[in-house]
Amino acid sequence: MRIVGQLVVLRDDPQDGDTEDLFRWLNLEEWNYYDEPDAPFQPVSRAEFAARQNLPQKSTASSHSWQIDTVAGRHIGWVKYYHLDAQAGYAYVGIDLPEPDTWGQGLGTEAVRLVVDYLFREMGLQSARTKTWTGNVRMRRIAEKVGFQEIARSPHRVTFSVRGEPLEFVEYAISRQEWLASGPREPASIESKEVER
Repeated sequence: MRIVGQLVVLRDDPQDGDTEDLFRWLNLEEWNYYDEPDAPFQPVSRAEFAARQNLPQKSTASSHSWQIDTVAGRHIGWVKYYHLDAQAGYAYVGIDLPEPDTWGQGLGTEAVRLVVDYLFREMGLQSARTKTWTGNVRMRRIAEKVGFQEIARSPHRVTFSVRGEPLEFVEYAISRQEWLASGPREPASIESKEVER
């Protein structure tokens, strides 16, 4: 499936360069800090990366991820929903844009918007949530631009990160009703794999 926006295309079909991109991204210290602020950066060797790739992949009904490409075709990261609770009607949304030259251009905001819209319009969920830590300013900004409201703060695993910043988890949520009432949005184009053939 592909979800096509104005700036990005979300795809769940693997492309040839995805694995090499992931290896490069795992070796970017700045992005890894924002992903895991309480863990000192450890580069990943080719051998370790290859071993990870050979592990059996867990498939789960409670999550789904898409790779993010720009509309021009550059692979820039991934976005997902996870901890889907169909009975309670919510899921969490997460995003990773590892390369600094992709930050601050609205690409992440649009990718998250596309997934939130998908959760509400296609899956019929009642709320979407996201969770990050207080030092992840970019993720917090994306959440707020998309329309999420802060609903909770709680202590992180450690009091200070490896860079000395105090840490708290921050949780955000937006309801289906708030999403649909926030103004008209042109629905994204969703293409199934059958249509692409």
